[in-house]
Amino acid sequence: MKTALYEQIHEDMLQKITSNQWKSGGMIPAEMELCEIYGVSRITVRKAIEELVLTGVLVRQRGKGTFVRVTHLDNQLSKFYSFSESLKVAGISEEAEVLAFKELPASKHTAERLEISAGDTVYEVIRLRSVNDVPYAVEASYLPKALFKGITAKSIADNGLYNSMRQLGIAPVRARETFRAAALDGLEARLLQQDIHSPVMRIERVTYNGSVVVEYCTSTVRGDFFTYTVELGGG
Repeated sequence: MKTALYEQIHEDMLQKITSNQWKSGGMIPAEMELCEIYGVSRITVRKAIEELVLTGVLVRQRGKGTFVRVTHLDNQLSKFYSFSESLKVAGISEEAEVLAFKELPASKHTAERLEISAGDTVYEVIRLRSVNDVPYAVEASYLPKALFKGITAKSIADNGLYNSMRQLGIAPVRARETFRAAALDGLEARLLQQDIHSPVMRIERVTYNGSVVVEYCTSTVRGDFFTYTVELGGG
């Protein structure tokens, strides 16, 4: 039995996605461009796309285009993890752009989390994390300056935050995290290239080296990118 033309195009498009030719989170060619590529009508292309949308492989964003659905990465909350290291294990390449790096006095809230005095100097590091040029998280990390003399924006950009810590002899080994669902505000929406009020997860993390707090971090993570699994013991 002859395969319908739209099904042939559907299979070719799916192959491009599974082979990573069309990358996770990336926008696929516009319908008219696909018509030229496959030499078919717009109706045929649209039907092939619709099949991939219905099966959750593609997602349409109004006014923007059609995108490969972002690969979900599941983090097991029974052990310490970092976003970049979790992605590396999953075989996904990640970029982290340092948007800001500065010294400032710790607010009362930040000081309480870092177990230092309000007004003590901290480094504020704001980063935008992306996969295949698609941003998925905005992070603001606060580090006690007394512990991290010599740390630089370049070191963090080149090596990552936790590797930069390790180069200074500080090993982040455990963390306490708090999660809550939220909606994007204007600035975060622009950075994450999402609509205002899109669902996100807000994460507060306090990171330890032994009993010493070495980082307080707030993250805003796209709700369609990560899942989190908690393993509960039997009672």
